[in-house]
Amino acid sequence: MTVLFISDLHLCAKRPKTSELFLNFLETEASKAEALYILGDFFDVWVGDDNQDSHDANIITALAKLTQQGVPVYFMQGNRDFLIGNNFIQAINGHLLTDPMVLFLNQEPILLTHGDELCTLDKKYQLFRKIVRHPTVIKIFLKLPLTWRRAIAQFLRSRSSRRPPSHDKNPRHWDVAQSAVYHLMRENKAYTLIHGHTHQPNIHEFMLDGHTAKRIVLGDWGDRGSVLAYSSEGPVLKQI
Repeated sequence: MTVLFISDLHLCAKRPKTSELFLNFLETEASKAEALYILGDFFDVWVGDDNQDSHDANIITALAKLTQQGVPVYFMQGNRDFLIGNNFIQAINGHLLTDPMVLFLNQEPILLTHGDELCTLDKKYQLFRKIVRHPTVIKIFLKLPLTWRRAIAQFLRSRSSRRPPSHDKNPRHWDVAQSAVYHLMRENKAYTLIHGHTHQPNIHEFMLDGHTAKRIVLGDWGDRGSVLAYSSEGPVLKQI
């Protein structure tokens, strides 16, 4: 059997083709998998589990159908949907993962993370992340009226300075810092890391403390999807 990994779908009603692609993926390849891991930025924005339109409801229903068929779904929050909570997880009958976490595949520890915390050269983003992810800030935000939360999210997105790497004077600021990768892998005693966030799908091989190591980057979804299939033969990164 094969374990599937995806991230950075940025699903929303304004991107119907991507949503249709994902729903088709659930009915075909995902339905035959041993498990599905979603490593963050599944939705383009999420301001609370009480904020669901018909588009989101259809996605939730499809995920719930997959778990009812016996395929477990594991979900890790990203920078766009870190407010996904227990109500969403219960609705899909899924499992919420901590970030980072270690999964054992083929008797090997595989380190999973969304990836944004590894972009340590982007100091402004890391400060912003630290503030908005603070438990007290989250608690206060979720108590605000839904209309306020939506307005705040829209304002933050319009003011966001995060652009594709090609538009920045220092493109490496938008990618993970290799020193942060080394530290996280050493800390978790793993020589394979899977993450998303950077939208640069690839399998990077390097040496870490005398061991061959891999950093597998998941791609984002648009007209095509990016999927990592991990079987007994190892990882295969592909488009669908």
